[in-house]
Amino acid sequence: MMRAELAELVEIRGALTKLRGALDALRLVQGDSPYVRRLANDLDRFQLDLEDDAESQGSLASMAASVATMTSMAVANIGRDAARDVARDAARDVVLIKEASDHDAPWHDADDEGIGGHRR
Repeated sequence: MMRAELAELVEIRGALTKLRGALDALRLVQGDSPYVRRLANDLDRFQLDLEDDAESQGSLASMAASVATMTSMAVANIGRDAARDVARDAARDVVLIKEASDHDAPWHDADDEGIGGHRR
């Protein structure tokens, strides 16, 4: 194996290791969904192919491209889900209550649910 091929092999192994970390983070965010399991299976297959075909020159280029694609997909998915979770949590935290006595509100005659009883 030539020095350039060895360097490329080391780079691919490093990318697969980073991808494994991103996939673990994605699993924490999304749980064990079919999408996450599919990515994990693909990653396992890439790692097995890398070990089996380390001597094969033709497969290294396609393997590197596949790893790069999977890495970008996982990172984009983690970023999108994290942004969605932050937005959803922020929306839950904000509760707007009108201070003025407004009889047009649909809850103007509702009980205070234990915080002072009925207002009559």
